[in-house]
Amino acid sequence: MTRVMISLLLIAAIYLCGCIEKEEDEIPVFTDPGYPNTYFAHPVLGWYLNKTAHIYETQGEPAAFLYYTSDPLLSTRDGDLRLRVRTLENDPVNLETLRGLGIDILTVSADGTIIVCYAPISSLQDLGTLDFVKDVSSEKQE
Repeated sequence: MTRVMISLLLIAAIYLCGCIEKEEDEIPVFTDPGYPNTYFAHPVLGWYLNKTAHIYETQGEPAAFLYYTSDPLLSTRDGDLRLRVRTLENDPVNLETLRGLGIDILTVSADGTIIVCYAPISSLQDLGTLDFVKDVSSEKQE
């Protein structure tokens, strides 16, 4: 009798485990915070990238990516933002600094001052504080 009860309990447990489904991933949302001063915290980024960085800091990466991609013309790849970084000078050390932030460099202009790259949202604020960066803009889809 004990074996029958144990067998029934095991069958019930296996059945219940098979019926439990993985919860769906949460759909990312963002709350528009208005126009806090942090939109202008890093003047080299401009307000749209500053706002993306602010949403990343306050609401997380999925919300920031959702906000950024609310403009369907902006180019992204695997959660990274396609950006154009203009630098003050041509210095190979600058490229290594960018790579250290997780930035994937696609092209560098002949004079070395315009860099097209894919950057993670998490690197935006650091990118805005680099001394050699003149300005950063979003790249449109081709």
